[in-house]
Formats: sequence, structure tokens, C-alpha cells
Amino acid sequence: MRSVGLITFHFAHHYGAQLQAYATMRTVEQLGCKCEVIDYRLPHTTSTNRIFKRGGARNMLSNLHTALHYSALQRRYDRFESFVAEQMRLSPARYTSIADLREKPPAYDVYLAGSDQIWNPYIFENQQFDEAFLLTFAQSGARIAYAPSLGVPSLPADASAQLQGYLAPFSALSAREKRGSDLLAQITGREVPIVLDPTLLLTERDWASLSVPPAFEGGYILCYFVSDPAEIAPCALELSRKTGLPIVQLAGARRKIDGARTLILDAGPREFLGLFQHASYVCTNSFHGAAFSLQFSRPFFTALSPKERGEPTYSRIYSLLHQLGCTARILGLPETAAIDDPLDYKAVQRCLEQARKDSLSYLRGALGDGA
Repeated sequence: MRSVGLITFHFAHHYGAQLQAYATMRTVEQLGCKCEVIDYRLPHTTSTNRIFKRGGARNMLSNLHTALHYSALQRRYDRFESFVAEQMRLSPARYTSIADLREKPPAYDVYLAGSDQIWNPYIFENQQFDEAFLLTFAQSGARIAYAPSLGVPSLPADASAQLQGYLAPFSALSAREKRGSDLLAQITGREVPIVLDPTLLLTERDWASLSVPPAFEGGYILCYFVSDPAEIAPCALELSRKTGLPIVQLAGARRKIDGARTLILDAGPREFLGLFQHASYVCTNSFHGAAFSLQFSRPFFTALSPKERGEPTYSRIYSLLHQLGCTARILGLPETAAIDDPLDYKAVQRCLEQARKDSLSYLRGALGDGA
């Protein structure tokens, strides 16, 4: 059995980050390998998990809200911490810098750079590539990538040249969206397939086994927003008027929208899954909100940012929904469905199953013998 070391953003208290890390690990295991998540935690990134933030007028206002809702937010914190501790197989050692990794590098047959914006240089404190996510610490073994993102439309020439050097030892490259695939192909001169987000490699049954159902009963319209909800919130209100169902808002942003019955502040990853699994409808502007609506075959609508709408083929939400034949669930497009139009989930699931097979075929080949 081949051993695989996965490095990605696994510790951030963000639903998409933890669930994609878990999904990658579980998928590798399902392919017949032993997988550990390399427990790499950058201090400046880990600090964003704190319940109370440090410094600045904006953080003072956030901390005032936190104090008013401390019990719920502490439960949320504990649930994220528990999910990593209980559901992920972590490396025995924890690392906080590339120097730590180079001094005592973990040994695996395959090193896997996972999904999320791990190759975006601009999200790190020094505005440079983090070499840990480019596997420069690996002394032997294959280096592969599954669905990483650069998170930017272009790179300056010096950064492109630097990245080309980092990627030369990789035996397999892939990307999670078209813009990333185009950039990596241009930089490396290699074919870079677009693969599914890791959360879509697992099945509805896999996720249902982890989910915790909501504490309340009855149907509801779930709202989950990670950016300005101005475009999508009216859709939830209209659905509520038509169906008589209450609006339940899961806090991505803490501001409660007009018409929401409740704002859920204490959900961890498992509660997040349960809210999507049991929703009657979903309104979201989150990629993973759309992804888990699809996983649980929930009727949903989503929205693109103004930047994405200007170039939708480079949007990961648009790319996914186009691949699955359901761009009509995106608000503001010529083909947008009427709010009460049903979604043909039999057709969607057939497309998803094929896309899943293609992505698993890539990952199986990248992992090599034993997968």
C-alpha cells in the first residue's frame, strides 16, 4: 500500500477548506493508499481562527458582536477543531514553517499538493509562493497536484519563471478551474486537466454519514453567503413568499438578511452538511454552497460576482454548473430559470458521475502503482 502525504489548507475554520481537505484524504484512501494530512499550519494563517481578533477599529466592532454571541461562536470554534482532530489522519509532527519541513521532512511514497488557493502567492504574509505547498521539502517520492488554484488571472514574468522551476519535479499536474489550467499550461508547457473540486469526488452517501441534522424540524430555505448577498437575497424572499417556508441563514458573513428567521452562528463542518442535506431550497453565492446543494440534490439558486459575470468561463461556479448542465440556476443570465422551475437532478447526477469518474481516473493515474 502506497503512503501519501497531503498538504493543503486543512486547519482554517472555513467550511470549504476543511471539507475539501477531508474529501481529498478520504478519496486517496478509497483508491487504496494510506493517506496522512501533513499538519502544516502557518502562524499568521492560524491566527484568523481566533474568536476575538486583534487590533483595528473594524476588529473592535467584530469583537463586540463576538462578545454578544460568544457561546455560539465558541461552539463553532470547538466543532471546527474537533472535525480536524476526529476526522483527519494527521502527520505525527506539526510544522509551522518550510524550515521545519526541511529539517525533518515527513517521508511518503507520494506527496500530494491538494486543492484550494495553495499556489496563490498573494494570500501569504510575504506575498510570495509558499514552498511548502510546492513540495520543495520532499527528498524522494513522486510529487503530484490535485485541483490547486493560483487564484489570480495572471502572474508577472518573474513569478511565472519561479513557479516553472517549482513545478518541474511534478509528475502530474491538474487545476480546479479553466484559468488556472491555462496559466499552468502556459508556464509549464504541459497538459493540465481540469478536475472536480475534491468535495465532489465523494458521494452523497459519504457526506450523509458525517452530517449532523439541524436541531429544528420542518422545511426551510437555507441561505449561505460568503460575499455581498444583494443579488441573491431577494430570491430567498421570493421563495419564502411562494412556499411559506422560513429563511434560515448560515453565517458565512454575520450580517442577517431581511426576512431571515434565524442566523446560525455555531455550525461546524458536520452541521454545515446537515443544513444542506435537509434544506428544502438553497440560495447561496458560495462555490461550496452550490457544490453541496448538488451533492444532496437540493433545489438551489446561486449568483456570480460582477467580475465573474464579465468572464464567466473563468468562474469555478459557472464552470461546474456548465459542466453539469445547470447554468439556469445562476441568477442574472439569459437562461436563468423561473424561481419555481424544477431542476432535473437525474440528468445532473449523470453528468456528475461521469465528471467524477474522469477526475478519479486522473488521480488514480497520478498516484501510480498501488492506487
